[in-house]
Amino acid sequence: MSMAPKKINKTPTTSGVYFFWQKNKIIYVGKAANLKSRLSSYFNKSNIDSRKTSMIQIANKITWRRTSSSIEALVLESLLIKKHKPQFNVALRDDKQYFYVGFTKEECPRVFLTHQPQNPNSKFPGRAGQIQNSIEYIGPFTEGHTIKSTLKMLRHIFPYCTHKGLPKNCLWYALGLCPLSANSTSEEAAACRKNIEAIRDILRGNNKNLVRRLEKEMTKLAKEENFEGATKLRDQMTALKNIYAHQNVLNQEQYVNFKQHSLYDLPEGLLKYLPRKDPREWRIEGYDISNIQGQEATGSLVSFAGSKPLKNLYKKFRIKTVKGANDVAMMREIIGRRLNHYKEWPLPDIFLIDGGRPQINAVNNALFEWSHFASTDIEAPRGKQKLPIIIGLAKRNEELYLTTVKKPYALNKNNSVLLMFMCVRDESHRFAKSYHSKLHKKAMLFE
Repeated sequence: MSMAPKKINKTPTTSGVYFFWQKNKIIYVGKAANLKSRLSSYFNKSNIDSRKTSMIQIANKITWRRTSSSIEALVLESLLIKKHKPQFNVALRDDKQYFYVGFTKEECPRVFLTHQPQNPNSKFPGRAGQIQNSIEYIGPFTEGHTIKSTLKMLRHIFPYCTHKGLPKNCLWYALGLCPLSANSTSEEAAACRKNIEAIRDILRGNNKNLVRRLEKEMTKLAKEENFEGATKLRDQMTALKNIYAHQNVLNQEQYVNFKQHSLYDLPEGLLKYLPRKDPREWRIEGYDISNIQGQEATGSLVSFAGSKPLKNLYKKFRIKTVKGANDVAMMREIIGRRLNHYKEWPLPDIFLIDGGRPQINAVNNALFEWSHFASTDIEAPRGKQKLPIIIGLAKRNEELYLTTVKKPYALNKNNSVLLMFMCVRDESHRFAKSYHSKLHKKAMLFE
């Protein structure tokens, strides 16, 4: 293919799918966020996979098709592989590595990701050879991380279920990413089914039909003066169009790259310490202690998704083991008690502690001891859990204390990350104080 590099110079830098041909037959289909960059890589001898050498040697033509977004490229690649069954898509990848999105046939279908089933059109066998409910599969998708990123983004627009049954305390429901709970109504179940239908349409490439359907339903709700429902549909359409408008959202980390995002204006050392994703997606647990000379001492746990409080996940503690005014020991106690519930209370990304060096050292010691007692790679609702990052926020100068550096970070008082942490800290203080006040008043009644 001596002419290929010359032709690649004319390749667009947009997202799309590309084809390697042998005579009049497609022998390979691939997708790319940047067609020119991806196709150029095939002719870089230092990077080329030896398995693809024979494909390049026998191919006599390369063509491509632009797409409006990386999601469209992902779906189009899947449809074309399924349609043409190119020989090198099979030869260069074990069939078991392909991914399919599965939808159960329940009142509100569950969504899950799996490797290629033996027969996507048949019923899925259970462990003991039993036949489970018929499951619908959409795929194949070639890259696991890409389809996972897609499903994660879609879940923010069209919440869906991943758990069996309806648990009383569903973290995903509290985060607004699961449509059903134990107390769900029939209307919520109907909304869940509509969300599943929307996700199916997107993964099949029917996004234009989906938008038309949403617009029609929105108009209908507006005429019925159901403005809340109409607004929700409008927001879904806007979010969906925004996803399709971003070219590189799938083949790069979907999370914010802090170094290129001037809004956060954070020091390099702090950047490396914080979770590598959008702060709006951080799960933060804030802790505080409230007592008067050690009397009726209480501790609080408040839970946030970014700056959004998750009040149904708040917890309060009555100090049991510490005598006298020792806030540091009290903090260690409540962290230890919280960690004992790691199975039913999934660990957050951040433990935000009201205090400075002594407090975060106490928390760090409690976390260290617990991590040696309990395996932290257990299976949990979020998958394998990671130890939370510990941050202390001292009231006096609003400085951030980390376990990895001696000096605290003093950020601009208008910094959005600092303001979010202050919001969580203040709420943990309010919640601890309100519980302490309640216990103190109760104690005074019996004096």
